[in-house]
Amino acid sequence: MKNKLIRNTILTISLSSLLAVPTYAQDIRAVPILAQDIDVVHWSETYLEQLSKKFEVDEIFKGKNLNDSISVGDFKKVIKLTIDKDYENTRESMSRETIVYELTKIWAEKTGKDLDKIPIIKMLIYSDTSDIDIRYQNGIYVAYMYNIAKGKEGRIFDPKTNVTYGELAVLINNTSKAIEKELNLDAQPIAEGRYETKGNYELQDDKVIFNFELMSHYTEAQELMFGSGQQFELTITDEDGEEVYRFSDGKFFTMALVSKTLNPGEVIKWQDEWDMTNKDGEKLTTGNYKAQINVMVITGEDEEIEEEQLTTVMNFTLGSDYELNEEGIIKSEVAKEVIEKTADELINAIKDKDAEEIADYVHPVKGVRFTPYTTVSTDNDLVISKEDMVNFFADESSYIWGYYDGSGEEIKLTPSQYYEKFIYTEDFINEAEIGYNEVLSKGNMVENQFDVYENAIVVEYHIPEINPEFEGLDWQSLRLVFEEHEGNWKLVGIIHNQWTI
Repeated sequence: MKNKLIRNTILTISLSSLLAVPTYAQDIRAVPILAQDIDVVHWSETYLEQLSKKFEVDEIFKGKNLNDSISVGDFKKVIKLTIDKDYENTRESMSRETIVYELTKIWAEKTGKDLDKIPIIKMLIYSDTSDIDIRYQNGIYVAYMYNIAKGKEGRIFDPKTNVTYGELAVLINNTSKAIEKELNLDAQPIAEGRYETKGNYELQDDKVIFNFELMSHYTEAQELMFGSGQQFELTITDEDGEEVYRFSDGKFFTMALVSKTLNPGEVIKWQDEWDMTNKDGEKLTTGNYKAQINVMVITGEDEEIEEEQLTTVMNFTLGSDYELNEEGIIKSEVAKEVIEKTADELINAIKDKDAEEIADYVHPVKGVRFTPYTTVSTDNDLVISKEDMVNFFADESSYIWGYYDGSGEEIKLTPSQYYEKFIYTEDFINEAEIGYNEVLSKGNMVENQFDVYENAIVVEYHIPEINPEFEGLDWQSLRLVFEEHEGNWKLVGIIHNQWTI
């Protein structure tokens, strides 16, 4: 399953006595867990396991503390064992910037690319970009574009810190996959000769970040010409059509012609961000807006490119136009009116295991996050993209979805197994109470869904009691979390909830 975000943290558990943990699931049995039986799981174990299945790397990682910095010798050995058997370079520095650059250079060599000539615009990727050595910046941008390295939480790259053995397992995995993907591009279907401009946006820290790209659907390499250093224009207008932002305002660009070669299936990517301030310097916090991107390719007298091929439009909303309660959450009655029909359709698709229909509701940018026990974890929960959701029930691979309550062991299941244990565990359509932005079930875990998700609507299907003998200690809930995207409400989270001690 492609494009999954699987991020695990070190699980630290301190127990000094025997715990008897009653688990109320399918068979309702009490299971005693001994403290000495609990393993400490490092976040990179999943990647290391994947790497070990493909390559003989035990001699590199066996017995190593995955948090320790890698040695020069081990880096050279792992490259020779995995992606370049003839590798003989010796890098004195094991810093993140030098290692990511080196891996990207190997990727370029293996895929027949000139690293210095790959079309790229310096994007606003990392908050500490200025700390990256100028010699490595281009390679690090390319690494981001081709999923070799994405940095750390909070848009930080941390260039001067040494790479750890855990991080090395991830980077080698990513580089190997990036090489395989690039070498298989010939199998990618190319549509009739044309260009395509696509984009998306993300609301983040009081700003809107736009990512957009121009893709070639030609079967032969095309030469693109830009009339100046300005290669795109981004304009944002409000509901009245009044312009509130223009990328080029206050900027100066070189007037020299710029030429770029775009190979079949290749893309040029750009990024821009708007601080939500209009042309009068006023901060905008609510309202509906339209962003239009125009790629500024120039053509000759005998050449013409349709404007629609070089343009894309995105509609987005700032803040919420819905009535909020004292906690700043959309009021329950308003949420019900907005989402009831959508939620009814989706819960039926979930019951029927109709992956294609479920995928239609998934957020196209954020995907859907799966939370097994109430508290949403952006570190441990698994996220599946809209595209991968289509194959959810057909995928027979096992993934780590988090940790079991009580034991702390990995929840390592196939998607179908996870569905049975942590999604549609009861007849939620016919037997559940339904709440809209109101918490119907409360256990001993932190309720943080409204903190993690932005201006969300949460629909909860709650069964307060399944077997009367357990006097309500076997209650179960399923929560569907929606966020607004371009005027539609999309699924961003599926939260399972049940009684735990």
